[in-house]
Order: sequence, then structure tokens, then C-alpha cells
Amino acid sequence: METIPYTINSRYQLEKVIGRGGTGVIFQATDLELGREVTVKVIRASVMVDPRSQDRFKLEVRIAIDFKHPLIAEVYDFGLLPDASGFVVSEFVKGSTLKSEMKSVGKFKLDQMITIVSVICDALDAAHKAGLVHRDLKPNSIILIPRPDQPRPNIKIVDFSFTRIATGRGFVPGTTAILQGQGHLPLKPTYLSPEQFQGQEADLRSDIYSLGVISFEMLGGQPPFSAKRVTDFGVKLLNTKPPSLRQLNSEVNIMLEAEILRALEKDPHNRHQRALEFKRELLNASHLS
Repeated sequence: METIPYTINSRYQLEKVIGRGGTGVIFQATDLELGREVTVKVIRASVMVDPRSQDRFKLEVRIAIDFKHPLIAEVYDFGLLPDASGFVVSEFVKGSTLKSEMKSVGKFKLDQMITIVSVICDALDAAHKAGLVHRDLKPNSIILIPRPDQPRPNIKIVDFSFTRIATGRGFVPGTTAILQGQGHLPLKPTYLSPEQFQGQEADLRSDIYSLGVISFEMLGGQPPFSAKRVTDFGVKLLNTKPPSLRQLNSEVNIMLEAEILRALEKDPHNRHQRALEFKRELLNASHLS
């Protein structure tokens, strides 16, 4: 499938790989019918193996196609291929990723982080209200779009995951599942919530956890947990408290640290229950509201 050029449905010509994850490969492509650049995510057949997974995939992508929001890349089309793999066609967004900005900036200024994360919260809130959960939110799925007339870039969120770990078919709690090759983890689970790591269903609070990791990294210059081996990472994720953000960045006050750590709670019930709640508390804690 990664052989290029490759054309899907005689319409979408895959040009180059622009991303990889635990469930598939993302391509920059050309819509030959409309003559426009698009993004095509090809989802591995192993993820779409049973009819239930395929039905849920179709349902969620149809919801996404009907959902329109200026802060989220538009979804255009989807389908299943003869080998049972799936594909999703979406808007190709030009700009730099938040990840590349992190590499060049290191630690963000407090007002920069609050501005960017607040906009992400607005986008997530709209998606959550429409019944969509990202499930794989990370700096590479946040695109910063330069605006010549504005001091700050516009933002678009890309690459929503339309695949879930079906109940009873994911990996078992703990890290043995990774060793056994079960489930479909991202290649680097840095931004994955504890419940997703254990094979449980993701919901909007899983996105809030991921955004908490992003917020921590933007201010601290490093994610709360890291390890060379996925098994070691899992032990930290499930059993260890995040390090002190205030020790990593003196600009962070105790209230702001508390709100970011709340987003990083192991138990989803102890996190902010809505994206706008996280935004509100960040603004209050940073005194920028």
C-alpha cells in the first residue's frame, strides 16, 4: 500500500508519506477528479478486521463528513479497499506542525501556550459536542497556519482517529499487551491516556489528557513521561506522578501547575470533564482571562 504512486478508487493519487501511526499511514495525495491536494489516511486491514469495527468506522466518518468547523480539517470521503483496509480523505492543511514549533522554540512563553491551547480547547469542544473524539491528539496533529495580517497563527486540528479498540479485542490492562503485539498503539504513545494504553475505550476526557501532555510539554520543554521502551513508558504512565512543572519553568505558578496536572490525572473522572472547563481553568490560573 505504501508503494507510490498508487491510486485509490481511480481518484486519489498518493504522492508521499507524511505520517505514520499505530493504525495506518497518512499520505499527501491529489484528488484527480477535483484537482486539489488532499490527505489520505490508509487504515490497516488488521484494525478493520470485523464487521463491527467497519460499521463503527463508517458511522463515525459519516458524522465527521457532516461536521464543519474552521479549526478542524474537513473530511471529504472514505471507503473500504479490497484487502479490507480503510481510507479517509480529508483537507490538506498547509502550515507547520506544533511539534516543529516545539523543536525550534523549546519552552513557550506562558501567553503563547495559553493562546494556542485555548483555541485547541474550542476546537475539541465543538468536535466533542458533535460526537467526535480525536483519540490521537499530539503536536503533529496540530497545524499552525501563518496569517500575515495577524501576530499569531491560525490553528487547525488534523488526523482524527476513526478507529477504536473494540471491547474485548484490544490489549489487556498493563504492559504485557505491548509485548504480545496486541492492540494498536501509536508508534510513540507519549500523548496517549492511561485508559487507552490499557485498551479501554477513549472518550473526550482522553483528548483532555492528551492536551494536558501537550500543555505540559509546551511549558516544560519535555513531556511528563518518556522512555526508550514502550513497556518502561507504560510503567511510568500508569504508576508515576508527573514531575514538577514549576521546577522546569519558573513562569508557571502553583495554580496553573495544578490545572495541568489535573488534566493528567490517571483516572478520567478526576480530570476536567469538558474541554471548555480546562480552558476556563487555565485562563483563571494564568490570570490572562
